[in-house]
Amino acid sequence: MELQITEDQLAGLGLVLVLRGRLDAVTAPQLKSKLKGLVADGHNQLVVDLTEVPFIDSSGLSALVSGLRAAREAGGTLKLIGLNEQTRTAFRLTQLDRVFEIFPDRDSLQ
Repeated sequence: MELQITEDQLAGLGLVLVLRGRLDAVTAPQLKSKLKGLVADGHNQLVVDLTEVPFIDSSGLSALVSGLRAAREAGGTLKLIGLNEQTRTAFRLTQLDRVFEIFPDRDSLQ
């Protein structure tokens, strides 16, 4: 399944990337490239919406870490919203839940 990435602006909080599909070894390079490109274009306040991501593996986690690093190096942030049980477990097991700012939904960002 292909990963779909759409962009949405969130007033005062930066650019939201809404992901749809599995975030795995096949699709992670697409996300990594997208995140790095956005940061290079001056978008350093990013929110990644994982509401419609049913599965994430280590490659997907790595792509998000890469995006977080790029955003921080540009003086910004990368926040996550909408983790389901599987994605939340992956973040907890890898202790990345201590690295990322994670919120339940868009409303809790404000």
